[in-house]
Amino acid sequence: MPPILNGLIFGLIFLFALGPAFFALIQTSIQQGLKKAIFLAIGISVSDIFYVAIVLLGLTKALETDDFKFWMGIFGVIMLGAYSIYSWFKTPKIESDNAVMNDSNYAKQFAKGLFLNGLNPLIIVSWATLISASTINFEYDFNQQLQFFGGMLITIFSMDVGKAFIAHRLKHLITVKFVRGMNRTIAVILVLFACQILYFLLSNYA
Repeated sequence: MPPILNGLIFGLIFLFALGPAFFALIQTSIQQGLKKAIFLAIGISVSDIFYVAIVLLGLTKALETDDFKFWMGIFGVIMLGAYSIYSWFKTPKIESDNAVMNDSNYAKQFAKGLFLNGLNPLIIVSWATLISASTINFEYDFNQQLQFFGGMLITIFSMDVGKAFIAHRLKHLITVKFVRGMNRTIAVILVLFACQILYFLLSNYA
């Protein structure tokens, strides 16, 4: 099977991945519209592309120092904590289509996706593990790895956009009460993710 096709299929394992970025994606799609959610998904993908690139190019040594991973993780925990507080106290509302069209602050969503995904030290560990496994199990050379992980990244981005689209299509069923509950549930989930990252950091790098 061609490496790119194998990567496209292999990317499906992330269909039910429930990281912090996933919940932010659904929240953004419902409350701020599909276009903003797509820009958030682009930010997530760019952070993934960055980590895949540095691992494939053998530049992980620049990020493998315990101090760097620890402080990157701490900053990520702070970001998740701040976003969870924001979600908990955020005034529940569902933007009308006209309001969404008039608000074109897409860079903010791109940056949110970039940082929520990119500042999670578990992400680079996951990609490094996947790349090592593909090298051993599939015996891919560098060009084949590029195709394989290119296929995976395409699938992951497509699924993120698909999740955002489904959430947006269900928007008409969403009430303000539901949004308040969703915001607070996401706030709790993000705190749990922050605790998971903090535990990982203290267990491995402290």
